[in-house]
Amino acid sequence: MKHFLLTLVFLFSIHFSIHAQETNEKPGNSAQELADKLANPVASLISVPLQNNLNYGIGPYNGVKYTINIQPVIPFKLSDNLNLITRYILPVVDQRNITGLNTHEFGLSDATVTAFFAPKSKKLIYGIGPAFLVPTATEKFLGTEKFGVGPSVLVMHQ
Repeated sequence: MKHFLLTLVFLFSIHFSIHAQETNEKPGNSAQELADKLANPVASLISVPLQNNLNYGIGPYNGVKYTINIQPVIPFKLSDNLNLITRYILPVVDQRNITGLNTHEFGLSDATVTAFFAPKSKKLIYGIGPAFLVPTATEKFLGTEKFGVGPSVLVMHQ
């Protein structure tokens, strides 16, 4: 199982983007326009960014923790003026000497799921919606074992 998860993480380690609404190349779609859409968290693109974190010297046993966050962003067009943008954060954790000397835990941590209702706007980009903490940890020491919910807000000028 561990090798399967490592292979899965490796396969997802390539950052890629796919047009969610537009599949044909259209005149005027420049590299700069694509870069602007990739930088916009509420653009009509599906993207799967990855975030790597490495922490040393944790706790009394100087533990080490490596986390790769798989963070797909998937937009849905609700109307001509409104999008629903969903963002998922799925952490894969490998930690040593954190819960005790010579201990090792590997697996999924708790997932965060966020949904933004985002009106289409050219100048000020904003969205509001719920955020959920989902207890998806595969080992006791990798998660909170609790469900959480709260608000989420995005405001951006590009």
